[in-house]
Formats: sequence, C-alpha cells, structure tokens
Amino acid sequence: MNIAKIIETLPEKSTAERARMRENADRWLTSGTPQQKAAAKELKDAMDNLEAQERDAVRHMPVAERVVQAFTKRPPSETEEKLLRVLLDNPGSTSSALTQAIGWRAQSRHLHFGTMCQNREADLWPAEKSGPEDKGFFSGILAEFEPDGATFTMKPEVVGALAQLGIHAKARA
Repeated sequence: MNIAKIIETLPEKSTAERARMRENADRWLTSGTPQQKAAAKELKDAMDNLEAQERDAVRHMPVAERVVQAFTKRPPSETEEKLLRVLLDNPGSTSSALTQAIGWRAQSRHLHFGTMCQNREADLWPAEKSGPEDKGFFSGILAEFEPDGATFTMKPEVVGALAQLGIHAKARA
C-alpha cells in the first residue's frame, strides 16, 4: 500500500470519507501489522495537519465566500439542490412540512440535509454541539432552527451565497 498516494487525495475527500478513513486507521493502529500501524499513524497525522490548515484558512473568510467555495468544490447533487431549494421556498417550515414539500416521507429530508452539511463542514464551519458526546447539529450549519415552532429557515448569508451559485427560491406571486 502506498500511503503517500492516499494522503495526496485527502483534500478531495468529504468529511464522511475522511471519517471512514480515520476509522480504518484506528482499526489498523489497534490490530494491524507493524507496516499498517505505521501507515495508519502517518495517515492520521496528515489528516490532522490538513484539517487544521483548512480550519485556519476558512476561519478568516466571510460566510458567503465559504458557502460558495464549499458548493463549488463539491457541487450539490440533484437531490442536494432539491434540499436547498425546498428550504429556500418554504422558510419557517417544520422538518415534516419540508419533507412533504419535497415529496418524501418521515424525516428523510432532515437526515439528507444534515448529511449534505456534514459533508461540507470542513469548508464551512463546525456544527454546534450541545455537549462533549454530541456529534453536532449539522443542519444548523446552513439553516437557523427556531425551537419554539421547531421550524427551519436558511441563514441569510447562505441565501445570498446560494444565489451566487444560481440556487434561488421560487419567485413569489
């Protein structure tokens, strides 16, 4: 295995892909051969360094610029664009209402929206956490949540950034 080639691909990997790579490296550190353990340590060190650099670079960018960069680097899929548009078209709606508006069932829209945000977290900003064991409220990266009515609205800076990318709310009559 050529760990250097794997390390070269890290900037292109999503947060989820990096998490899987980190899990594999942890497994090798525990039960791998000496070569696998060395490769796992090298990979984890490279990931830590890259993620620190990415956080530092993003920290100084305006929010809109971060959003444009994140969705340019990893363009939204057709499904992700639907997720963005349904929230733009229905601000102040519950997750259930947004799920129905997209034509899905249960809370599937919320799950997919959160995953979309999580996959771009490194290029945006960290999800808020409610405690040390919390993995983060990923939907809250791009959307504001109003607890009283359990409603979601796209953050204003995000609306402007998405417009720069050609993703707009439907024109209202």
